[in-house]
Amino acid sequence: MPQAAAATTPQTGIATSAPVVVSTCSVTDLYNSAISPEFGANVSYRMLGLTFTNTDDAVATQVTFDIAHDGTHTMVTDRGRFSRGARIEHNFDDLFGGYGSGGAQCAVVAVTFADGRRWTAPVMTANRADRTFHPDFSRALTVDQMNRAWQNELDRINPPVVTGGG
Repeated sequence: MPQAAAATTPQTGIATSAPVVVSTCSVTDLYNSAISPEFGANVSYRMLGLTFTNTDDAVATQVTFDIAHDGTHTMVTDRGRFSRGARIEHNFDDLFGGYGSGGAQCAVVAVTFADGRRWTAPVMTANRADRTFHPDFSRALTVDQMNRAWQNELDRINPPVVTGGG
């Protein structure tokens, strides 16, 4: 009776690099010139400028990006029919609330193709920088020291009134 053999050959052809390449990624402010300062503050809209190219032979129908800007990550999904080699330039508006304008980092995290295939970015937790804030309390003031420091500051700003004399 034949037995099922376990697959011992490692898988090949698994793409670790994204089949979509990002060429520009920036956040800018768009000001409405119809509203002049005499009517109040300028109104600005945050715009994400994103340019990318599909490098796969199949048509991509959905591309998801992780946008990192000012320490915050936002997922943006672009849908359409993106052929191989076509340069796609899109602007996404009002995405970032209080962000300032400037550079952003855009990484492709998922691509869906018209033929049904899907590419997902490999998770690289080992190489990802730890951005967690780790405060060092070894030199922190005690509660009593902090209270005395605040009281000294208050006394310096508002010296106590001295009365008497004659």
